[in-house]
Amino acid sequence: MANTVTVRKRKSQKHGFTYEYRFEIASVAGKRRWISKGGFTTEKDAVRAGVRAQNEYENGGRIIIPSELSFSDFLDYWIENDCKLTLKETTLLNYHKKLKNHIKPALGIYRLRTIDKDCLQGFLQKLHDNGYSRNTILTIKGILTKCFSFAVDRRLLFSSPAVGLKVPKGEMTAIPTRSNPRTYLSISDIEKIFTRFPEGTSSYIPLVVGYHCGMRLSETFALTWENIDFEHRTIRIERQIQWHQNDRSKEEKERHNGKSQPGAGYWYFSSPKYNSVRTIDMDETLAVTLEREYARQLRAEEYFGERYIRYYENANHVIVKTPNENRIMFVCVRENGEYYNSRNMQYTSQIIHQQLNIPGFDYHSLRHTHATMLLDAGAPLKYIQYRLGHKNIDITLNVYQHFTESSRIQGNERLNGMFLDT
Repeated sequence: MANTVTVRKRKSQKHGFTYEYRFEIASVAGKRRWISKGGFTTEKDAVRAGVRAQNEYENGGRIIIPSELSFSDFLDYWIENDCKLTLKETTLLNYHKKLKNHIKPALGIYRLRTIDKDCLQGFLQKLHDNGYSRNTILTIKGILTKCFSFAVDRRLLFSSPAVGLKVPKGEMTAIPTRSNPRTYLSISDIEKIFTRFPEGTSSYIPLVVGYHCGMRLSETFALTWENIDFEHRTIRIERQIQWHQNDRSKEEKERHNGKSQPGAGYWYFSSPKYNSVRTIDMDETLAVTLEREYARQLRAEEYFGERYIRYYENANHVIVKTPNENRIMFVCVRENGEYYNSRNMQYTSQIIHQQLNIPGFDYHSLRHTHATMLLDAGAPLKYIQYRLGHKNIDITLNVYQHFTESSRIQGNERLNGMFLDT
């Protein structure tokens, strides 16, 4: 850490008194050395010039003037010179979203040097008061902490204003939380869904896996048959699948009406959220269902022959059709082997909304329902946390304890059995 710039008063025959700044630099041959300059008419001028000179010295001769740098421009610099080098693509996309929707609109216009801890704490408090979830605020707090640490590391700031920020909690907000409400699917809902999408349809397998396993959307569509252990009735969840959108020109987007076209992007494997690699048990109904599906796919490949669509994973974990030694056999495919991906589930969800009158449904509804059913059945919380791949048990408690009618009945039975007649 560089020494503080010091200023001292010097006598001057011409001006009476002038001021000189001084700061220590690297020693040479064990001897201490300083840089100093005098002749300033005010102490303030000497301090300002000394800080500027020290900043230039500490940055190898590059002149950096943080007072002229907006926070928005700094964030762009941070993304390019730090985040793109260290973060997974999915995390980077999430950062971009938080910067665009929250941080830049609220703080981007200010100069980097003017942002202090009170400003940042007030920003987090406002997010809380506007009903944003604790997880959203935690993510934003983490981004602020990292970017200001980078500013200190690059000598743009002497200290970080984000140290010791607190996430507001324990206070009721005037605005309901902005978190999407999770839809619990009743038995009647489940029956309607699987009547509309029975076994043999392309949507059936991802729906039944989500219902029976509570897996995340990206985890379900990353499943290959290598992950299914029929002998031990287990599923190995070790990857998720993500879509990389290639940059396209405005003209190209307009030409294709904003839709993805061949060559506009690609699917690739990455580690699951929170690196939650895990092996979960299959119930017997799901195991038998998947055995039938695996046998069906083998018959279909034999029937279609060269017309059957096959997929491979390259060295960068990208999904390609060019043959190599690393063939992958997705669990979720159409009859001809074509990959049935998470984007196709958007159409399935629309049908469930409009035709089956379950407006709140999304794929996460299956995960939420699975967790709630386990809770109702008395499964231990640690078991549910592991099965769903939660980072900590607080997420299991806060997100998935859905109050169902069976919960109320069980609670009343225990309540009535707690007390003796008096």
